[in-house]
Amino acid sequence: MIKTSFMPMRGANNSYFKGQRSQGFTLIEILVTMFILAVGLLGLASLLVNGMRNNQGAYLRTQASILAYDMADRIRANRAQAVSGGAYAGFTTVAADTTLPDCTTQNTGCSPTAQVTVDLAQWARQIQGVGSGMTLLPGGLGSIQYDAGADVFTISIQWDEVAREGDAGEQIVGDTSFSLNFSL
Repeated sequence: MIKTSFMPMRGANNSYFKGQRSQGFTLIEILVTMFILAVGLLGLASLLVNGMRNNQGAYLRTQASILAYDMADRIRANRAQAVSGGAYAGFTTVAADTTLPDCTTQNTGCSPTAQVTVDLAQWARQIQGVGSGMTLLPGGLGSIQYDAGADVFTISIQWDEVAREGDAGEQIVGDTSFSLNFSL
């Protein structure tokens, strides 16, 4: 059997080549690794929180859109009362009466005039969360305006939401309202 001896290279600074055992990580190296890991996890947590906030904002904007289009469809369905008497014009959900008229429980249904009251009461109930135990829009306010000259209805809905910041740190304004203009 041929026996060879291994001679370390001159100037080699590797402990393996010197015949010493590897000592492993030092405490400082472990602390630096833990710090880098902690910063990465904090960044990930921040992304999750911002994503959830943006998702909630999108949900609230969707609910406002659905409620506005629902009221627009109600107005279109009762066109005669909407245009001739302007029955829907000037309505706001602030302190609105959410009591449904008796005609909603009768087999004969409601007259076109009473249907206006039903539509406005049901819309106010949806925005305020009355009767369902669930508020669709926190702090929701709705209003209906009618411009007879232009024959245009404007349905506006506002709600409360945590303010979001833009890319440069500015507050995003107008993100808590939805407005729909339509004509019959």
